Amino acid sequence: MLRRFHHVFFGFAFLLGGGCASISGPGPEPSDADAATLNYELGSRYMLQGHFDVALEKLNKALSFNDSFPEAHNAIALLYEQTGQETLAEHHYRRAIELDADFIRAKLNYAQFLCTHGKPTEGEKQFLAVATGSPVDSADVYEAYTGAAVCALAIPDRKQADAYLRKALELKPNDASLLYRLADLSYGEGEYLKARAFLQRYHASAGYSPESLWLGISIEEKLGDSPLRRQYTQMLLSDFADSDAARRVRTK
Repeated sequence: MLRRFHHVFFGFAFLLGGGCASISGPGPEPSDADAATLNYELGSRYMLQGHFDVALEKLNKALSFNDSFPEAHNAIALLYEQTGQETLAEHHYRRAIELDADFIRAKLNYAQFLCTHGKPTEGEKQFLAVATGSPVDSADVYEAYTGAAVCALAIPDRKQADAYLRKALELKPNDASLLYRLADLSYGEGEYLKARAFLQRYHASAGYSPESLWLGISIEEKLGDSPLRRQYTQMLLSDFADSDAARRVRTK
């Protein structure tokens, strides 16, 4: 039932750790550091636009001017990851972190890379290092625990994934995505009353969707033929009649 629980792959602007600065016009001959920054900004912008070949050219040029530029290493690692060049991606993630031990964005990106490229145990450790080494109320801790949950599921260790999601929920008690994931995970673990409670909190926070109603129907079937099951079914068939979930209900 965990088919709906996927780690959201963040947009490049977020993964890069900030927006690109404006690029100035003609002026004095730039220093190597200035030229590296200019090419990094251009490369990041081209990457955001999906022009990966030009982005790669600019990011490589940035590193040719300044190989000790952690943001450029992080950016080119993302680009290599996106284009399936895993060895190069890992090299540049490691280089970014080596250059700046406090570069949390690169650490989170590297942890996600490990988790989604066959090394979930290592990814989990990297996420936990960020979670335990950052201010408890920071967005980095929330992201680290949700990432660690995805790694735990890939191991697989569903109970540990549940524990990480609950830690993230402590930071954002009304986060609809977390509530849904916990409902789905609890259902998969056979903890149907917990699944019901999390799903009801999700509905209170985010409203209804075809998939949430389908999950609700599935949960209520395990708990018996309840009025809530009939309510979910009616809502699905009337409000989302053209959805795949409604078609699944009609063919059961």
